[in-house]
Amino acid sequence: MTTTLEPLPTREAGTHAPPLRVAFVANNLTPYRVQAHVRFRREIPGLEIRTLVTWDISRNLWVYREMPDIGVTTFPGAIAESMVGSIDYYVSDFRTGGRVIADLAAWRPDAVVVCGYGFPAMMRTLRWSHARGIPTLLWTDSNAHADTARGIKRAVKNAVVRSVVRACDAILVCGENGARYWAAYGADSSRMFRVPIEPEYRLIGASPPELVREVARMHDLREGRRRLLVCARLVPVKAVDQAIDAFCAIARKRENLDLVILGNGPLRAELQGRVPSVLRERVKFAGFQDRQEVVNAFYQLCDVLVHPATWEPWGVVLLEAAAAGLAIITTTVVGAAPETSHDGLNALVIRPNDRRALSRAMMDATEPGRLEAMKAASLQISAHFREANDPVRGLRDALRCAGVRGV
Repeated sequence: MTTTLEPLPTREAGTHAPPLRVAFVANNLTPYRVQAHVRFRREIPGLEIRTLVTWDISRNLWVYREMPDIGVTTFPGAIAESMVGSIDYYVSDFRTGGRVIADLAAWRPDAVVVCGYGFPAMMRTLRWSHARGIPTLLWTDSNAHADTARGIKRAVKNAVVRSVVRACDAILVCGENGARYWAAYGADSSRMFRVPIEPEYRLIGASPPELVREVARMHDLREGRRRLLVCARLVPVKAVDQAIDAFCAIARKRENLDLVILGNGPLRAELQGRVPSVLRERVKFAGFQDRQEVVNAFYQLCDVLVHPATWEPWGVVLLEAAAAGLAIITTTVVGAAPETSHDGLNALVIRPNDRRALSRAMMDATEPGRLEAMKAASLQISAHFREANDPVRGLRDALRCAGVRGV
């Protein structure tokens, strides 16, 4: 995704207070992370950020025309995401952790925010920071619905995760499912703060009308039709096959309804083959779009986001859909469902892997009258969530809790 970000404002002249130095250690550099760091840098006075990236991001889908001043530092020879799980990965990532620590020791941050704990470099950094008395914060998208370990794995996980809790001065969670996850391992609610991973809201709904018309023309999205939208990578966990099957089951009853699939992945050919020939004109495979304004144009052209994932740690796509005023169909295990998808109001929330329930939800959500009410409710729910869960406010509160002064 090619992303252009606004330049950060310059610091006010005449300010003599030393900068507040906060290092973020992350394994990847997504548009959502970049725009979050931009917000922190812009909206917290005197904040200086260093963003240390532990994976090789040279082959990322996301290419930034202009990288803002968020102190991005990468490490030559770092592992690629495709290596995760291999022996070479664990060895290499552990070594990268040592290089991260050397960088932090030289920079001397006032606080360290470690974005995840399930990777050698992250765990090594977290323990180093805590051992040296540096205020240490953990920022994760952990989800209580994934906490399914049993037997010896449960015993090991209990020991490891509880030790992580003890090493953190504050934990930044995205939402309710994250708070439930960490509470189960002994994290006190007074040390947990809502810092959701969010889209760049100001861009949603801002696609120029001429671009929206061009997207509609290119993908044969004709006026007067209703559309379900799947916006996801085409991999098994996203359950796009279930969305296709559910749509095919109701297509005759909803002659004015189409299905748009936005995204790409290894299952594309298989998924295209699932569509009966009589419905191929009504199931649009739009591919991966590398411009956010084009993605936003699809939101404007569609009515219902269908996200039947069998697992999703958070799910920024739900935040985007709610902010764009779409009705939502999703599953109980998606991390952001409690915040964005109020069952029976703006959304229909079903259990994962229930194709019949998914078909019924598609029918119910597209009932005339009900669809319009659900879409309007999404806008209200999004506005309330954004006001109550501002990530900048959450980070500032967390830093204060961790003992950082001058925030």
